[in-house]
This record gives sequence, C-alpha cells and structure tokens, in this order.
Amino acid sequence: MSQPSPPSPKPKIRKLSMRRKLLFAMVPLTVLALVGEWLARSYRSGTGYAPTGSHSYRDNRIDLMRRAFPNVYDPLLGYRPSPDYSSKDNVWHTQVTIDEDGLRFNGLRAVLVNKAGGDGQSLIKSFAPAERILAVGDSFTFGDQVSDDQTWPSRLQGMLKRPVLNGGVFGYSFAQTVLRAEVLLDEHEVGTVVCSLIPDDLKRCELRRRFTPIPWFEIVDEKLQLRGVPVKDSAKDNELDQQYLRKLMGYSAMLDIVFWNTCKSWWVGQERIVRVHPPGTGLCLGKKLLERLHKKCEAKGVELILILQGQRPEPWTGELVHAPELLAHGDKLGIKTLDLATRFRMMADKDPSLDKKYFRGHMTPAGNRWVAEQLAEVMGRPK
Repeated sequence: MSQPSPPSPKPKIRKLSMRRKLLFAMVPLTVLALVGEWLARSYRSGTGYAPTGSHSYRDNRIDLMRRAFPNVYDPLLGYRPSPDYSSKDNVWHTQVTIDEDGLRFNGLRAVLVNKAGGDGQSLIKSFAPAERILAVGDSFTFGDQVSDDQTWPSRLQGMLKRPVLNGGVFGYSFAQTVLRAEVLLDEHEVGTVVCSLIPDDLKRCELRRRFTPIPWFEIVDEKLQLRGVPVKDSAKDNELDQQYLRKLMGYSAMLDIVFWNTCKSWWVGQERIVRVHPPGTGLCLGKKLLERLHKKCEAKGVELILILQGQRPEPWTGELVHAPELLAHGDKLGIKTLDLATRFRMMADKDPSLDKKYFRGHMTPAGNRWVAEQLAEVMGRPK
C-alpha cells in the first residue's frame, strides 16, 4: 500500500510594502480628484465667474471686482474700466472693447455718422458738443453679458445717429456713478447726460465695501461729505495674498468650493459686504447726490436725464429703498426722468414671457434695444 504524498508547501504570498500600498491607493484618489476638479471648473465656468489672466478662484472670492472684470485701480472711484482693452477673455465671454479714455466702445457703424474715414475719436469730435450724449450708470449701462454693439448706449447711438459715450461701470453704486459723471464731464464736452441706476444702486450707497473698497458719502450739516478716499488698492499689498498655502490652493476650483462652503472665514478672511449706513439711508444720499449732479450739469449747460432700470422698481431683497422716490425728487428739480423699471413691470405682469426675453441676470440684447427705444422716443428720434 502506497504512502500518501506529503502535502505540497503553500506558496508564499509576497506582502506589499507600505510604499506600494500607498502608491496603489493614490491612483483612484488621484482619478477622483481630477474628475472632481474638472466638474468644479465646469461649474465655475458655467456661472460666468471663472478667473481671468493669472488670477485664481480664491482671488475672485477675495476681491471679485478687481480680479474678474477688465478694470484698473482708481483712487477716487475704487476702480474703472481698463483703457485700451479688447477681448472676449472676460467674465461675460462677450466682445468687450474699452477705448483709451476708459469708455466702452459702441462699434461705430455707418448709420451713426454717414461720414467716411477717421477713427472713433475723430468721428465723435466731428459732432458739435451739444449733439454728444454721455451715458453713466452701473452694469446695466456698461452692458454686462452683451457685446459692444448690443448695449443700450450703442443702440441709442444708432437710433439717434448721434455719438453716445458709454461711461457705465459694472458694480457701481449711485455715488460712484455721480463721481464718475463729474470726472467725465470735465474731460468731455457733451450736450446731454443720461444717468441710469437700478434700485440696488441706492442700497450700495450704504456700503464702504462691496467686493472691494469703494468711496462713500455721509451727510453732515445737510451737506455731502466724501469718505473713504483715496480708496485702498486691495489688489496690492493685501495681507490675504501673503497666505501662501491658501493662495496656492486657490488655483483649484474644487478646493475653493469645498473651503468656501465649509470654512469661509478661514478661506478668505474678510467680509465681502461691509455696511457703513443703516438700511434706508441710500435714498437720502441719492437725493443729495442727484442735486449735486444736477448743479454740475447746470453749470456746464448740459441737459440731465435720469432713468430707472431693472425688472422691478424695488430691490429684490425688499430693503428700505424706494427708487421711484428719487425720480420724483428729480421731477421737483426740473430733471427729465424715465421710470423704465415700473414700465417694464407693468408690461411683464401682462406678458410674463418678457422677463426671460429681456433679462438673463442682466439685460439681453432685446432688453437693451427696448431701453434704447424708450430713450429715443424721449430724446427725439430723427425723422
């Protein structure tokens, strides 16, 4: 009888070193991180606030106006559009052209002048000062989200066949709008100023910081006193830029979203909105600012037109700002006023489709054309 063969020895299992275990574990984690980063970047790009130039996602959190829009520092205004800028590489991904004076280009067309030759400036100067129009205001005047020839100042220029200088600036308060109007009136000879605002611009007058430091006013002995100037250039010598680890991590869209939603104060370290006046003060300041601009225009022999834009005459937040009261004050001063916010709301209540047709955050090309048409009727469209 044969003896059973001895059991064969078990094969030795080679144990992975800790180094290899970590390496294999890193592979799926790296893939997940890359996918997460791709999704986060796609999301941020879709919201329209992907960083431009060499800036990071955290930079946008720290100083949105200085980092995500084509602008330069201004000690009086805080910031203004970048001169000699022309690109689609901006927060709106539309064609934005800004001339040497910091005014947005309208895309001069033959319908404007019916004259041959010459660059934009020489064409504008070929008109008498009384025929020139200066438009000032916030992003609704500048033309956020639309290209150069789709803004309402550009449309108005084509309808009236008169030069319209677009001095609007994204994010401005009504105080900044008035200050910029005063500067531009000293630099350009015009016959008419169209000053535009949305209800939120009055609320912004109650702040000293809105994503970036801004100038602000207070009323002392019934007179306006300018505060906060020269405005600090927070894009330079910002202590948050010295937080090198966070600065490096800020180039990741995924980390920016995670830290912004879990430890906001550690991630950015400062408030984006800082109030200096109680709610409701903006209307009082707005009336004083309107009186100030009116006097400036009268001294220069310039007609002033005040228009209220937006989807509704009140702020979305429901704060204590009644913008139509500012227009009523303008009427008492003898200023020509146009309440387009109330006019639009009455139209949209009858036809709700107009909300999406004319507004996509800011005004669509169709919305800008509508504003220009309303103004052209008031200002006298040429026959």
